[in-house]
Formats: sequence, structure tokens, C-alpha cells
Amino acid sequence: MKKFNKTLLVAALMVAAGSANASIKTTSNTLSEAYLSVYDTTSASTFVLDLGLTMGDLVTNLSNTAFFKSYDLAALTATSTGGKWSTYVAGLNTATTVFGVLTSGNGGRLLATGPAISPAKFATITVAAAAVTTTKNHIETVNTATLADNAGAVVNTALNLSAIILDADTANTGQHDQNNSFASLTGGKSDAGASINYGTEGNFYYYAGAAIPVEAVQTWKLDAAKGTLTYAVAAVPLPAAVWMFGAGLLGMMRLNRRKSMAV
Repeated sequence: MKKFNKTLLVAALMVAAGSANASIKTTSNTLSEAYLSVYDTTSASTFVLDLGLTMGDLVTNLSNTAFFKSYDLAALTATSTGGKWSTYVAGLNTATTVFGVLTSGNGGRLLATGPAISPAKFATITVAAAAVTTTKNHIETVNTATLADNAGAVVNTALNLSAIILDADTANTGQHDQNNSFASLTGGKSDAGASINYGTEGNFYYYAGAAIPVEAVQTWKLDAAKGTLTYAVAAVPLPAAVWMFGAGLLGMMRLNRRKSMAV
């Protein structure tokens, strides 16, 4: 979307809707919503989607192995004016793509993807609160983008709004690496960058003030080919020894069967 058009559209929608949250809710430890951000450095473009998944549900199910979510990105964004996943994925270079999921509450509480982190906590509650403010400010720029790419959208957190934003578009309108990049969204927690390389399952961490971060049993996985985003317990592959034992057992069964038939 051109800079001029996007700016005008955002301005018009903001006048009509007021300054309320556009789609992704923040500042609530129960109702704040998670959102997906996908960034391809080759095309210098970001895809964002409000997942409608609340912080309350996420925190409640941090240790629940039966809890999972699956999102059909093409279906969820089929009616978007300018933020269709099918449009974005057509030119996606997965070799240069990162993604992340985050949500921002209050009182120093947030959830964010990240690689394996140290068990260190935020140094103080002040640092934690600053990190939450950082995420809130970034999400507000995402809300600006989702309004611009969904002509006629109303201020409604129940909508799963999406957008595609170029780095060349108006600055700070939802770009993954503008207005506080995903690498620094967690403020003073320098070992907790929120970007995940495509093809890697992203750990999900709950930061609650100055407490030690809690790692969810689930991980986030983005499959661009299938057009799916999943949040589930990662499948544990069977050790090679188990496969070898199974193959040996089957061999012995066949041998015993042959002996029985010969008798």
C-alpha cells in the first residue's frame, strides 16, 4: 500500500473510531490478545494477524499438554482488503523469514516467543513494566496497520484483522523491525529476543514481573507451505534404539513363523 494512501486511510478510520484499540487488545492480564508477526528480509515486508487468543487462556494452560491451537492463515485472512496471507506467501523467501508471537498485559506481564533462554528474570519490576510498555506501543502500531489494510473495519477486538506492511511504508505502522524491533521487545531481558527463524519451533515464555520466566509446554510452529500456524506440544521422536528393537522383534516373529510352517 502506498504511503500516502495508507496514512489517509488510517487518519480517516481513527477519526471515525476514536483512539480505542483497533483489534489487538492490550493492558489486561486476562483479555489481552496474542498476535502473529512474520517478517521476510528479502521482500522487506511484514505480515501481521490478530490471533484472538487471550493472555488468560495462555497463562492458564502453560502446563496443559492437551491445550493446542491451529490457525488456517489463508482462511482467516480471505476477506482482508490488503492483508491476505495468500498474497504475502506468494513471494515469501522462507530462508530469510522470521516470525514471532506476543501479547502484552500489565504490571510487568507479557508472553513472547523466543529461543532457549537463561532462567534469569527481569532485574526489577521497573524493567519488566518498561518491557510491557514497549510491547504495548509496538502492538498499537500493528493496530494502525490492520485498520489501514481492512477498509471499513470497526474497532472490535473480536475481529481477526491482518495486514501486510512494507518497510518502505509510513514508519511505525506495524513493521516487525520498526518502533522497537522484536529483538528488543522484552526490554532489559537481552537474552529473550522474540524472533524465531522459519523452520524452527518457537518456545513461548510467560514473563511475570521480576519472577523467573515460565516456559510453556507448547511451542509455536509456522508452516508457510500449508498456510498454518500451530501452538501445541512438540512431537517427541522415538529414539533410534526403539526403531531398531521393533525391527528386530518383527524379524524374530517372521523367523519363528517360518519355523512353525516348516514343522
